[in-house]
Amino acid sequence: TTEIMQAGLPAPPGAGATGEAGAEATLDGLSVPTTVSSRKKLQPSITIADNPAEVFTMGFSPDGRYLATGIGDGSLRVFAAQTGKVAFELQAGNAAALPATCLRFRPATAATRTKNVLVAANAVGSIQHWHVTSGKCLHTIEEKDNQIFALDYRPDGLMFATGGKDATVRVYDESTKTCTMSLKGAPGYGANVPAGHSNRIFSIKWHNTDENLLMSGGWDNTIQIWDTRLQKSVRSIFGPHLAGDSLDMAVDSAGKATILTGSRRA
Repeated sequence: TTEIMQAGLPAPPGAGATGEAGAEATLDGLSVPTTVSSRKKLQPSITIADNPAEVFTMGFSPDGRYLATGIGDGSLRVFAAQTGKVAFELQAGNAAALPATCLRFRPATAATRTKNVLVAANAVGSIQHWHVTSGKCLHTIEEKDNQIFALDYRPDGLMFATGGKDATVRVYDESTKTCTMSLKGAPGYGANVPAGHSNRIFSIKWHNTDENLLMSGGWDNTIQIWDTRLQKSVRSIFGPHLAGDSLDMAVDSAGKATILTGSRRA
């Protein structure tokens, strides 16, 4: 089942804001909330219950018109967000197709001429670029012996990054589809040991306004903040255990960035 929520919809009676006053820590301009400041129950505006199999991943198009989903039968279904009806279906009926574990629409910027491009990756290391409206697969990249669980585009659409089983963040040039750098740590601890992930990566988020910074998280209970100019992690935040696409950020008018994460609890 896929549900589309609208944050502006009123919550049921008795479901108002609760919780303690928020607190946050700041790391070089990145503020990290340490407590939940409020909670509000969102109500679905559209429920899509006729998918042929489980939904593994989903994401909205830049203009909010479409919602793409990765289905357990290997297909990619793209819905009209306002109606919940299927607008496009990719890889339908392909018995050899594996489910997408992560997907993103390419940002619609002046630098990206072709619109409605969707990139999706799966658990055998295959990354496919799709032109949604024509149904054509534009390009395929293979990460040999890797399982990919996370990806994100740089806001200008010129780069994208992937992460997965091998605990490495790979940064790709969107125009050439080549890997330009691999971001990873090294075994051990100490001042001279590069920080990085020691287990699977399940979420990646590029900084909203700084094209040189991106974040990643996963099973090792850390959020790594990477600087692509230095090609290394410049900050590690310990705590969140990410088992899905649950890393995001917001930047206010003063340029202050706030990181939001999920965390799996036993």
